[in-house]
Amino acid sequence: MNLILQVPVYPLAVIHSKGMAMKTIKQYLVRRGPDSALVQGALKAHGLLHGFEVNFSGDRILLQKLDRDMILSKSYFVQVPLMMQSYELFFDTIVASDFNGRKVLDFSVPRLHRYKKSDVAFHFPSVPEDDVMDEYAHWYKPRAGDIVWDAGAHSGATSYFLAQMVGPSGRVYAFEPDDNNFEYLLRNIEMHHLANVVPVKKALSGKTGTVMFDMEGNMCSGIGDYLVYADARHLKPVLTLTIADACSEFGVIPVYIKMDIEGAELAAIREAAGFLKLHPIHFAMETNHLVDNEYTYKSLERLFPTFGYEVNSSNESGQMFTWARPTISHA
Repeated sequence: MNLILQVPVYPLAVIHSKGMAMKTIKQYLVRRGPDSALVQGALKAHGLLHGFEVNFSGDRILLQKLDRDMILSKSYFVQVPLMMQSYELFFDTIVASDFNGRKVLDFSVPRLHRYKKSDVAFHFPSVPEDDVMDEYAHWYKPRAGDIVWDAGAHSGATSYFLAQMVGPSGRVYAFEPDDNNFEYLLRNIEMHHLANVVPVKKALSGKTGTVMFDMEGNMCSGIGDYLVYADARHLKPVLTLTIADACSEFGVIPVYIKMDIEGAELAAIREAAGFLKLHPIHFAMETNHLVDNEYTYKSLERLFPTFGYEVNSSNESGQMFTWARPTISHA
């Protein structure tokens, strides 16, 4: 029994810090699916190592720690270690239900979730977007009248907060190619009457054209080439734009771009280097993504200074973010 558990615990826990060998192991485990005794045993063992009790029941996974319960869809099993890592962040930022003296966050089905800090609620297909607007506004906080982009808009929570910052005279272009996420983006735009948000069913990337996109319908959707594990069952073609071509298509250059695009940020910035040297844009990006055996924040920290941008990264919030801004005037 111990031997069986030792095999999968290691890759599930540290896959994001390893290279292609770990990617291959994870793909093998993921193909076994959440009903595999091997995978369930691995996740339970990994949970015990970090103070969690993990149980599988029907189509749900229950994570328990102290007086807090988190319920996930069984289809979300690949992300269980990451959900453990972000456990406190979710309970600190999302309003939980009270049940028999326990705090419960149920992410197993689509529902309305409310953020504690802002007291604003959004419809989400499963796990809510992290409430990390302080991180996205760490170096540059959008102002009234700004044109900004939300690349990887998911269900539109970040788009909402950006929309409040730029006001009715500004614009938020919300890029979200995932079919399911895009439906929730539209739903939240309508619910909150966000007339200054422009939904864009395309992905930002390193080329303009078409790519295969893993439509998981949640926060882990992304371009297949950049995901640690892309499920062939969910791959569908989507339209992509480079930063320069998107500016041309919309007829405006943003002053700020928020990016959470699951590894594609490196290709997008690399392709846009010449454009960004001439057109100053502030960036705030989630960069805990492994591309070519290196986290994207490390690659971006080397890349941005080559065309005149200051850059910094930090994981003090519990997630890795990278910020970049031009250091020279383009007046």
